[in-house]
Amino acid sequence: MKLTRILAQKIVDKMMKDIPFNVNIMNEKGIIIASGEVERIGKKHSEACRVLQTKKILIYKQNKERGNVQPGINMPIEFRNRVIGVVGITGDPIHVKPFALLLKDATELLLEQRAFQESEESKAKKLTRFLFRWTQKDIDTDTVENLKREALDLNIDFYQERTVVVIKCSHHDLMDLKLSQQDFHLNRSVDTQVMICHSKKSIQACLDYAYQRGYRVAVGMTGVNVGRSFFEAQTTLHFANLLQEDYHSYGQVYFLQKILESSLNDDTELLKKFSLLENTSLGTDLLETLLTYFKNNGNMSQTALKLHIHRNTLLYRLAKIKELMGLDPHNFVDLFQLYAALLTYLDSKNRGISVLKK
Repeated sequence: MKLTRILAQKIVDKMMKDIPFNVNIMNEKGIIIASGEVERIGKKHSEACRVLQTKKILIYKQNKERGNVQPGINMPIEFRNRVIGVVGITGDPIHVKPFALLLKDATELLLEQRAFQESEESKAKKLTRFLFRWTQKDIDTDTVENLKREALDLNIDFYQERTVVVIKCSHHDLMDLKLSQQDFHLNRSVDTQVMICHSKKSIQACLDYAYQRGYRVAVGMTGVNVGRSFFEAQTTLHFANLLQEDYHSYGQVYFLQKILESSLNDDTELLKKFSLLENTSLGTDLLETLLTYFKNNGNMSQTALKLHIHRNTLLYRLAKIKELMGLDPHNFVDLFQLYAALLTYLDSKNRGISVLKK
C-alpha cells in the first residue's frame, strides 16, 4: 500500500481543522507530500529520513544548535509491519504528542480501510469478469480450463448444477432481491440482469420478485453448462417478446427454436409475401389475425373474441390469407407452413434482417 499525495493531503486538511498545529506527512523517501504549509510540499524532510531509518518516534524540543529543526514530533506510519511514511506535528512536544498519536493511528487505520476496499473491488472485478465469460454459450476447451482455475480461485464449485434466470430490468431495480452466497448476479447490460441460481428456492425467489414488479423473466434449463442455460433463458425472452406471449421457461419455446434452426423456414417466396403483405393496410390486419389464430390454436370463436371482430369478418380474413399466401389456414399442413414462415419472418424483422434480400 502506497501513501498517495491526495490521500495524505485530505488527512492533513481534516486534522488541521481540529488542531492549532501544522501537520506534515512524508512518503517512504522522506519527501513532504502533504502539509499545512503548502510551500514545503515536495521538499525533503531530513528528520523524517531519520525516522524512516530508525523506525522510531523522534521528539524535538527547541534547540538553538539545530535552528533549522522546529520543535515537534515525527512518527513512523506503519502498514502491515512495514514503515511507508512519516507523520509530523510542529509544536511543543508536550502539547502535540496526543495529537501526533491520534494522527498516526487514524492514518494507519485509513490505510487499512483503503487496502481492504481495493482488495474487495479487485475481487468484485475478477468475479464479474468470470461470470461474464461463464455465461458465454460457446467457449473453447482452453477457455473452459481457464474458467475452472478462476472458479477455484474464487471458491466457486464449477461443477455444481445451476439454473440461469434472466430478468429484464436495470441493476438498480434488483436492490431488494436477496440471494444466498451460492447464487450470483451479473449485470450483463443496462436492462438484462442474470441470476445464476443453485437451488429451486432461489429460482422461485427470482420469479416471485419479477412477477410482483411486472418485469419480464425467463428461466433456462438446469445443468453444469451455465452458458447454455443463459442462452436458453435469453431465447425464451426473445420468443416472449416476438409473439407477445408470457413465456418464462425454455421448455415452452424449445420447439419454436427448433423450427427456426430447421430448413422449414427456407421458403423465401413465402417470406417475401409476408413482408409485402405487412406494407399494406389490409396486410397489417391479416398478420395480426393469423398470429392471433395461432395463439388460440385455430379456435374461431376465441380468435374472433380476442380480435373484437365478428366471426364472418374472421372467415373473410382467413379466406384472404389463403388467396394472397397460397396456403389455407383451415388445412393443417398449410397452417403449419404458415406458422413456420410467420415465425421466421417475425424473427428476421426483430433482428433487423430484410427477407427481401434473401
